Amino acid sequence: MQEIIAAINKYNKFLITAHVNLEGDSLGSQLAMKGLLDAAGKTAIIVDNDAVPEHYKFLPGAGNVSNKIDKGLDFEAAIVLDCPTLKRIGKVRDLIAKGKFIINVDHHVSNEKFGDVNWVEPHASSAGEMVYKLFKEMEVKLTKEIALSLYIAILTDTGSFNYDNTSSVTHEIAGELLGYGLDPASVSESVYERRSVADIKFLGMVLSNIKVSSSGEVAYLEITRKMLEETGADMIKSEGFVNYARSIDKVKVAVIFKEDNGKVNVSFRSKGEVDVNRMAAFFGGGGHVRASGCIVEGTLAEVERKVLAKAEEVLGGR
Repeated sequence: MQEIIAAINKYNKFLITAHVNLEGDSLGSQLAMKGLLDAAGKTAIIVDNDAVPEHYKFLPGAGNVSNKIDKGLDFEAAIVLDCPTLKRIGKVRDLIAKGKFIINVDHHVSNEKFGDVNWVEPHASSAGEMVYKLFKEMEVKLTKEIALSLYIAILTDTGSFNYDNTSSVTHEIAGELLGYGLDPASVSESVYERRSVADIKFLGMVLSNIKVSSSGEVAYLEITRKMLEETGADMIKSEGFVNYARSIDKVKVAVIFKEDNGKVNVSFRSKGEVDVNRMAAFFGGGGHVRASGCIVEGTLAEVERKVLAKAEEVLGGR
């Protein structure tokens, strides 16, 4: 953390980014980091591969997040948040590939330490929790707006405090953040309960095709381009769908396959002692022990066959 602070003190112009397919932690931690840099008198811009999802646009500052790649951007250092590997920032990588100083702040156990400075805490609940610690260490005051961004980051990455990355420290931080005047019911509604009819039909279509392996230990879902076209839904609305498969009794590993133009986005979730990071790493991905992902080239059928075979192999050897 001290090396991160030294780098922040050294440079004046920053680019902030995070992984593709923005969600609560990646977005909330970026907005909070910008708030910290603003308070420190620095110049900071947020540029991501993807646009801000509709259900997170209520966050203060979300309207200033750009997904346009302007190679003329003027910055001295890049802060990459919540990202285990540099390739996961997508097209933003083109902006920082030319010798820019890279600050890597992450909580994934699979982090490749790609930065000039690497602060990686696999036991932290979220990148948001780490940014909160940075505020405290630098003695920068939180505002209600920043507290909201940090709370969203922690809330979503802990599955509403249900996942095993939730610690007593996580609850203490969340309690302090609520003290800034946040309404937890309103926040939860904003994040989880603003679905359209198309979104619900999309969920129903995906769940109607859920499958369980012959062993009964792997459950999996698939999302095709055709499903999106038929329902008019957006892929980003599938965030959290994999947890329905994970909730099935006796299932140890849940997988969701998302078809995407010649490749498939694969997300793993597990319960108990199963390390799905091993599964994702085999296909060039990574993440956490109980939540990981990867991108695999091939058709949906080909990728499903390979990934499910690997899942059964890992389960058989545990």
